[in-house]
Amino acid sequence: MKVVRILAVVGVLALLGVTIAFTLSKNKEKMAENAKIVEKTVSTFPVAIASAKTLELNTSFNATGNFEPRKEMTFVAEMPGRITQLNFDKGAMVGEGQVMLRTDDEALQRQMKMAVISFEKAKKDLTRFESLQKANATTDVNVEQARFAFQNAEQQIEQLKEQIAKTIVKAPMSGTVVRKYVEKGSYLAPGAPIADLTDIGGLKMVIKVSDSEVLKIREGMSVQIKADVYSNASYTGVVRHIAVKSDNSKRYAVDIDLQNNGQYPLKAGMYGTALFEFNKTGSALLIPRKAIVGSLKEAQVYVVKSNNTVELRKVKTGIIKEDMVEVYEGITEGENVVTTGQVNLQNGASITILK
Repeated sequence: MKVVRILAVVGVLALLGVTIAFTLSKNKEKMAENAKIVEKTVSTFPVAIASAKTLELNTSFNATGNFEPRKEMTFVAEMPGRITQLNFDKGAMVGEGQVMLRTDDEALQRQMKMAVISFEKAKKDLTRFESLQKANATTDVNVEQARFAFQNAEQQIEQLKEQIAKTIVKAPMSGTVVRKYVEKGSYLAPGAPIADLTDIGGLKMVIKVSDSEVLKIREGMSVQIKADVYSNASYTGVVRHIAVKSDNSKRYAVDIDLQNNGQYPLKAGMYGTALFEFNKTGSALLIPRKAIVGSLKEAQVYVVKSNNTVELRKVKTGIIKEDMVEVYEGITEGENVVTTGQVNLQNGASITILK
């Protein structure tokens, strides 16, 4: 009886397994059929297209950037010493050559007194030996030694004068103290920073432009500048430096010098726009901006082929004018590019063109 029961249970389990396997097989076949239906349904994608056209284009363009100090520096101590007089604070305006601080020079002054005494003695000795030489009462060696002692004493005085002068620290340039590193009574070591100076009387604006734009810019060119913080103010700048190499984003840095305006003062870090105006226009190959896939620095477009498929192609872009962008490499005039529906596409996909 036990054997019969065991065989019955095994039989039931085997039948159940066959039933489950059959059901899963049927479900898999049904899913495959549904996938084929879906694949047939989305085998083509509806898109809108536009043609690449060569049009007359005003070559003027704008570029944004920020204002930076034309001159700034951290000046440091040259001589060691304790600060006995401090004549500036953070935020102070200082002029070039203005005395910023003095350090203790008592030890140097004492050395100077001793050096002067040595100098006077060496001078007298040299005079005496030169007189004796004329009378043939001394050797040439004694005269040379006296002359060397005199020159050495003279040189020591000059060195001490330089050291004493360096205890009076003067501003190396005109500007505003933006950071102060010392206080009265603190000890200065050679090379220790004293203050950071920034001159914003003259500013420079740093902008980044594309390779097609940088070819239109020349050093010495006059540029009109607008600051974001002043709607009515305008500044005149001059192009001073153009980078010879692009950065990682394929943009070129351009430095524009300008004078600050007392009525509309600018501060370092503010933003503005440089207006590059050109009288002549030129032709350019243009496509809609919305045809670009990805960023402008690594732009791609879907180009429509004759068999209603698309090719994903890299392009190089230039000037942007409203909703159009210049393309100077990657496509030719008359080729059609996809302007809407790119999200569903991949290279080689079939399309249906919307009318």
